[in-house]
Amino acid sequence: MNRDNSRFGLVIGAVVAVVAVLFILTGGELGGKKTIEGDQDLPPVVETDR
Repeated sequence: MNRDNSRFGLVIGAVVAVVAVLFILTGGELGGKKTIEGDQDLPPVVETDR
């Protein structure tokens, strides 16, 4: 195994691990936490006439 490839793999693995930890710590929302406080925060429901 080449040393350059080993270092590259370690760096990529570390980056992936850091991103995974951040994703878990933020509750799965990397761009900001979305909270639903009431019915007004939910999307509208389409009703059909039968």
